Amino acid sequence: MAPHTDDGTVTDARYERITAGPPEVSDAFLRDVLREGFGLDPVTLRPLAGETDRNTHVVDGAGAEYVLKVTGPAERRAAEFQTALLGHLAGQDLGFAVPEVVLDRSGAPSRDVDGLLVRLLTYVPGRPLAEVPRRSAELLADIGAVAGRLGAATGTFAAAEPPPAHYWEFAHAGTALGASLPHVGDPGLRAAAGLIQARYLPLLDERLGALPVAVVHHDLNAFNLLVRRDGSRTRVSGVIDFGDAAPAPRIADLAVLASSAMRGADRPLAVAAALTAAYHAACPLTEAEIDLLFPLIAVRSAAVAATTARLAAGRLHGDPRHRSSAAAGLVRTLADVPAEVGAAAVRQACGLPPHAATAAAAAWLAGHAGQATAPVAGRLGPLDLAITGDCYDGADPREPDELRAAAREAVLHHGDGTPVGRYGEPRFLVPARRGADVTLGIDLFAATDTPVLASLAGRVEAVGAAGTDLILLHEPAEGVRFRTLYTGLTTVPAPGTDVPAGGRLGEVAADARDGLPPRVRIQVTAVPVADGAATSWTAVPREAPGDEQELWRALFPDPTPLLGDQDAVTAWTPAGDGALAKRHRHLPNSHPTYFSRPITMVRARNCRFYDEHGRSYLDALNNVTLVGHSHPRLVEAAARQLGRLNTNTRFVYDVLSEYAERLTATLPDGLDVVYFVNSGSEANDLALRMSRYLTKREDVVIIDDAYHGYTSVVADVSPSRYRHYGKPDTTHPTPNPDRYRGRYGYDDPQAGAHYAAHVTETFDRLAAEGRAPAAFLFEALLAGGGQVVLPPGYLAPIFQTAARHGAMTIADEVQVGFGRLGEAFWGFETQDVVPDFVTMGKAMGNGFPVAAMVTTREISQAFDPAGRFFSTYGGNPVACAVGLELLNVVEEENLQDNALRTGQYLRDVLAALAPRHEIIGDVRGQGFYSGVEFVLDRETKEPASEETLIICERLKDRGALVYPTGPAWNILKLKPPLTFTPAHADEFAAALDAVLEEGW
Repeated sequence: MAPHTDDGTVTDARYERITAGPPEVSDAFLRDVLREGFGLDPVTLRPLAGETDRNTHVVDGAGAEYVLKVTGPAERRAAEFQTALLGHLAGQDLGFAVPEVVLDRSGAPSRDVDGLLVRLLTYVPGRPLAEVPRRSAELLADIGAVAGRLGAATGTFAAAEPPPAHYWEFAHAGTALGASLPHVGDPGLRAAAGLIQARYLPLLDERLGALPVAVVHHDLNAFNLLVRRDGSRTRVSGVIDFGDAAPAPRIADLAVLASSAMRGADRPLAVAAALTAAYHAACPLTEAEIDLLFPLIAVRSAAVAATTARLAAGRLHGDPRHRSSAAAGLVRTLADVPAEVGAAAVRQACGLPPHAATAAAAAWLAGHAGQATAPVAGRLGPLDLAITGDCYDGADPREPDELRAAAREAVLHHGDGTPVGRYGEPRFLVPARRGADVTLGIDLFAATDTPVLASLAGRVEAVGAAGTDLILLHEPAEGVRFRTLYTGLTTVPAPGTDVPAGGRLGEVAADARDGLPPRVRIQVTAVPVADGAATSWTAVPREAPGDEQELWRALFPDPTPLLGDQDAVTAWTPAGDGALAKRHRHLPNSHPTYFSRPITMVRARNCRFYDEHGRSYLDALNNVTLVGHSHPRLVEAAARQLGRLNTNTRFVYDVLSEYAERLTATLPDGLDVVYFVNSGSEANDLALRMSRYLTKREDVVIIDDAYHGYTSVVADVSPSRYRHYGKPDTTHPTPNPDRYRGRYGYDDPQAGAHYAAHVTETFDRLAAEGRAPAAFLFEALLAGGGQVVLPPGYLAPIFQTAARHGAMTIADEVQVGFGRLGEAFWGFETQDVVPDFVTMGKAMGNGFPVAAMVTTREISQAFDPAGRFFSTYGGNPVACAVGLELLNVVEEENLQDNALRTGQYLRDVLAALAPRHEIIGDVRGQGFYSGVEFVLDRETKEPASEETLIICERLKDRGALVYPTGPAWNILKLKPPLTFTPAHADEFAAALDAVLEEGW
């Protein structure tokens, strides 16, 4: 241990480099040195942080930037070493910037002035990585790759005389911790750092000297890595501060980097794994280096936190970065991570088996199930407690108490022998955005006092403190050594007892953990779990977080073979991959899915989806479920009607008449004849067919970029469809009235009239050519066109012109009807017009297929000579019952008003992000139909199409669902259920803010 004074100062001469502090010099001294030594006339001097050098940012009259470094005698040798290293790096193509040495007037790389060493380096611009709290996976990969490339480059540098020993060298970690731990005032932090010291310093003493040695940066922390934003991407642009460079174990740089980058991270092990994988790809590591990496990370973190406390106690000089509390938080986290888990994380990142002994045990078990004795007598049956379990039907997936009660009932009424909870199952008891916790064992739900038998012969290695748990050690074959862990027993044998296969281990305890019936849990691992440290029996996890399951399952493999030679119970496996394969096999290639990694959805309620892993997602895109997913009243209405009658409309039933009456009551007078169909495409198809029949014309005027459906007729009037095969001569698109990108902007109060003029001119031109149009087909808010709100005054002159030319008007309300726009129940009402036809679908049945076209009695009768109209399933009793109840819910829950108020609130909180994120070009919308347009440049408005897709993927990973739209696919389409709340809006905005902050 290094001698130290009461104020915390380390007095050991070996650490004079850190305790001496930077030299004290005046600005006049600096200016004289720059003028006389380097021929520079400085305009500004700005102090920079420095632990041993006096660092100054210099700007000269031409705007050139430099860093002037003034070094004291104790640091001279290190400074000369650094200068030589920078010279070595200057000749290499690193892909990022490092400081370059500026020669003085005599051509020398440094100058001696009044006993001080003066050097001038080029200034490397950029933002310290420490100022980027949210880091994307791509940025982490870039950081690790940069570190690897730097390590490969510095590793080829050889100097005759290395610098003296430094406080931060891993070889002196024991001394550094010993000197600093007494000054840690926080008992919890001191205990955590002490545990790391006791656990890992012996490993460093044993193995560090055998690792490959090379020159390393040695202080590759988040303050010395610089990043720059290239458009919407954040990447490493430079590395600075080579003052601590020295020969050391080559892995030191990665350990320093990881301990810095992991601070404050939600998942520090994932950060370590990402950095390690990228570093290893650029600069391959040996297995010995990989195995010591996690201990080095932990020791470095503890040393930083303890040294921070020592410096604060002594009020010593030092870089203010050391005062961060993030280091202390990381130390507590790392102390709680079992050593094998940390090692497994980085081994796995490098493509190595996470734990070789456990892998061998898993392989042996998988091939020897026939040798195992079933732990309980009688038949075993699988119990589905994953989100797919039937037991949860009817339970609200947002309510853990309901889920737990449903699971308990499933156990008690299983009826298929002893219920067995499966290994690897994401238990749907507490939904989480990261996924339900995954079981790391099997659960046998047996009655209290049921005898439990040893599946394999073994020796009792340890017994839990409460006497209800035990560990059996097995060595069934040469090179195979593992443990079975039994939890939830009574009257267990003593440690050291040899138990034969089928021998009695105890009885099922009465303890009903987690509100579920009694059970015994069995786990398998080769990891030592009874050494008395943090890896002790009490720290063994029963479940793993869903997003970390791969790592934990490698340490606690499948124990199902311990059930014996049976095939009723198997480990849980996700269905998504198989379902996707079958989908690709049987559906057309053009049938899309959301996201590059599609989600396998299982349940939904209100504004949340739940996938097969139990992850919850905020639904901000699904305008189909108008009143929220699985609304209980609609579920009950559908089930009730389905149990009574479901037939076609050629029969008479009251619910059809009642629904038609209620539906037309929401529309302007005169629109009172309903044609029930199954989809919005059919409704638009029928409206066009009637328009053409009645006018005896074929041409149709539309708005460019609109979408009206998939049938042949409506695809021909949907630019997003016909652009793939050519625009029909009878279709006439007019300019998209987009006030963000179009000719007439938000600043034009007559934008509506100006855009309308293009439509009226089209009508007049066609009429002059003798081909007056049959209809004008429009969306009241352009969805596929980019969430474009029709400007005020747009539709009225178009309707007047259409009437003058005898053309019919069709309002496509499939996307925006039923109160979604807030201001009115139907979108066209916001423009004070009444169309000839109103088409509707999607939200009409809250996910149940129902659609309609409504027109006047006069128009309907004029179409009657065309023949009977009949849609087999259109207007069926179940569809009508659901549609009728939906109207009741919208009215009684005041959802149209919520769309108005909360929709505006959502846009307000999203618009508030724009000053911080240049990629946001525009936020627009009405009610609960909004769009956020992303651009690479606000002046040119170049669409950020690729970035928008990435943003949607990242939002999905954060539990918020939205997807791109618009001609360039650079607009988020936000169309959540009308039950969306301000809290949901805040949640979505926070997720978007985080995604945009981390970049990609």
